[in-house]
Amino acid sequence: MKPSTSLCADLDAAEPGGAVAPRPAAVPEAAVLTDPDGAILVFPAATATPAAVHFLITHSSGLVHAAMPSGLLDALRIPDQPVLPSEDSGTSFTVAVDAAIGIGTGISAIDRAHTLRVLADPRSAPDDLVRPGHVLPIRCAAEAYTGLRCWERAVAFVSSAGHPPVAVAARLVDEAGEPLDAASAVSFALWHGLALDPIGLPI
Repeated sequence: MKPSTSLCADLDAAEPGGAVAPRPAAVPEAAVLTDPDGAILVFPAATATPAAVHFLITHSSGLVHAAMPSGLLDALRIPDQPVLPSEDSGTSFTVAVDAAIGIGTGISAIDRAHTLRVLADPRSAPDDLVRPGHVLPIRCAAEAYTGLRCWERAVAFVSSAGHPPVAVAARLVDEAGEPLDAASAVSFALWHGLALDPIGLPI
């Protein structure tokens, strides 16, 4: 279920004074981060499960990212997508990857969860991945994790919880397929029992 106007009303009426009763988290250790482009759902790649990835796909554009430090991408030999300077979006996409073994076509929630865990595993080597695939890493700065880009903030979030610095992330959308705005992101996070902007930047 995605937040809607009626859902927001239900949340406001959940308890006297508009307080919302705590809900079990739909995805453990997940959070909703906001930025000028909308909102993303993030959680540690190291603990990615098929259920968590399925939830992510259901409520997002379906494009599953792995936000990762630049040095880790280099160590795994995951190159940037080649683009002309005039066509650079500034998002720092790399080529997409799949796990080299243990998956089928690579597109299922089971397969993508496995690929995400491989990306986060400190023991992984370049040969543990094939290119292209169905998980799209994003190259993140080695520093300034508290900057404005949501991708670095996602890495900071999972790292601060003691996980390897690889964050699963996807853009949240509403029932019409449009990116969630700030108000809808708050409703979504409350309804699904998720942390909201844990880095502390304004919504």
